[in-house]
Amino acid sequence: MLKVNKNLVVVVKSIFYKLITLFAISFAVTLVTTKMAMADANFEKWKQEFRVEALEQGIQASLFDKSLAALKLDPDIIRLDNSQPEFTRNIWEYLNNATSDARIKKGRSLMNQYDALFDLVEERYGVQREIILAIWALESDYGRNYGNKNVVRSLATLAYASGSKKRSKFARNELLISLKILQSYKIHSKDLVGSWAGAMGQPQFMPSSYLKYAVDQNSDGIIDLWQTIPDVVASIAHYLAESGWRKDESWGVEVKLPRKFDWRLNSSSYQLRFEQWRELNVTQVNGKDYQYPLRQAALFIPAGQFGPKFLVTHNFDVIKLYNNSSSYALAVAQLSRLLASGEKIQAAWPLSDKALSRYEVEEIQMRLNLEGFSPGLADGKIGIKTREAIRAWQVEQGYAGDGYANLRLLGLLRQQASSQKPLSIK
Repeated sequence: MLKVNKNLVVVVKSIFYKLITLFAISFAVTLVTTKMAMADANFEKWKQEFRVEALEQGIQASLFDKSLAALKLDPDIIRLDNSQPEFTRNIWEYLNNATSDARIKKGRSLMNQYDALFDLVEERYGVQREIILAIWALESDYGRNYGNKNVVRSLATLAYASGSKKRSKFARNELLISLKILQSYKIHSKDLVGSWAGAMGQPQFMPSSYLKYAVDQNSDGIIDLWQTIPDVVASIAHYLAESGWRKDESWGVEVKLPRKFDWRLNSSSYQLRFEQWRELNVTQVNGKDYQYPLRQAALFIPAGQFGPKFLVTHNFDVIKLYNNSSSYALAVAQLSRLLASGEKIQAAWPLSDKALSRYEVEEIQMRLNLEGFSPGLADGKIGIKTREAIRAWQVEQGYAGDGYANLRLLGLLRQQASSQKPLSIK
């Protein structure tokens, strides 16, 4: 019977994954170079195949040829599609940038300037102006930066050359929809600009979202998400309203936990009424009673037991439908609160925590898998599965189950592996 040390397993796996990653990067670079060299032949062939599909879907041949006939691949899109961040970003750094004083000042100025517009939009869609402004700010800095990439070119490049089959299929569908927009919505191709991933205009709508949610608020016959502020504001509100926004409910509140707390309750799947949280001695940091005691909320602890803690509602999840990131949702939520009342997050962030590298996150995921927990693929990304696996391991070990990934957690996982008997492999 062969004895294998767990730490050795993790080290070997870590080296293996790093080698695979380096190989993948090298392969991706080679692939990009090769694809660009073969673009004149292969991309032209792909466009002709896509042309058949587009015409079958009702796109006019003249429009297709005008939009794509002379189109070339964008090497910047291919590079961005294949890039991976080396380090994760601490949430407080993200929030500091998202809720800067300049952004708050600009948002309040726009709130006053377009007061009558926000009155109309709030009445029609039931979405508070500060929420609309916060999303507008995070998506394009109130229209100052929504990208300068031609959406048709970006989507065609991703549909043809993306290293991800899922992204390629998605981009192909969005490209087809973008052509439908050009054909039916009085938008010129040169004006259809946005991010490298194909998100358009000030609200950063994908073409499919444009068809579903974009609104001609000023009734001029053109839905303009690039220059027409009424259309931008109403479209954001319409998106949230159709996603289930509740006008008589906030996104959540900052809270403090009792010294003795059942950490098993720290999960997005545990939804309790505010009055039930109060019975568990989970109270607002400002000392006020909960405004909607019968509404449900879940705990959200983005930076561990020593950082700020929140009870978040259904509306917090609606914000995540706009951008599926907890950090993004909290940034929107907090910026909206600063715009409306100036109320800041009261608890301190653990500023001494160093941002984890992608490889350190991968090691945490691999060690959790070895301990019998399931964070999913060791991809270096901290998502819901990884946080739930961390929380479950922490609770089992008798630690505070905050679900927070940091160097201390990695050290505890390494320490546990060192203290255990080696795995037996027959």
